[in-house]
Amino acid sequence: MKIVGEWMVTVRRTMALQGFSLIEVLIVIAVILILSAVAVPAIKPLLEGVQLSTSAKGIKNQLICAKTRALGDSRVHCGVYFDTSATPDRVQVFLDNGTPANDGIYTQGSDQHFMAAYTLPPTLSLVIGGDGTNEAIIFRGDGSTRVHGMSITIRTAKNREKNISVLPSTGRIKITD
Repeated sequence: MKIVGEWMVTVRRTMALQGFSLIEVLIVIAVILILSAVAVPAIKPLLEGVQLSTSAKGIKNQLICAKTRALGDSRVHCGVYFDTSATPDRVQVFLDNGTPANDGIYTQGSDQHFMAAYTLPPTLSLVIGGDGTNEAIIFRGDGSTRVHGMSITIRTAKNREKNISVLPSTGRIKITD
């Protein structure tokens, strides 16, 4: 009897080491596919929200860099240009050349880029609104801005949005939903 018992243990160990059958593997793959088909549509809005928040913070950081540069030297004005004609939309920090004809306006080729441009993901769009047609915010040496009434909105395809505002008198930068 002892030999038969040892043989049964050996057979069970051998069977346990063989692994999964093809049917078992196919069942596991089918379950994974069904779960992913249900989960992906639920995750998509979450990813869109993360992209929207990240882009708003990226633009806010560009604005903070421009303001900080302007505060560093009151003779140099630094601004942020919102390029909505590019695909995808871009945000560029620049040093204002200060010539009387172009003072307070971004002039491509004349104004020096201060840092690399921030490019929005292609799924988001940048909407600039408010007074005038100028798509740039210029910070003065005291941190205030030269542009009043400008609204910066980042929008998704499903019209979720984040708004960025800059208080003209102090240059305070704020993100709102």
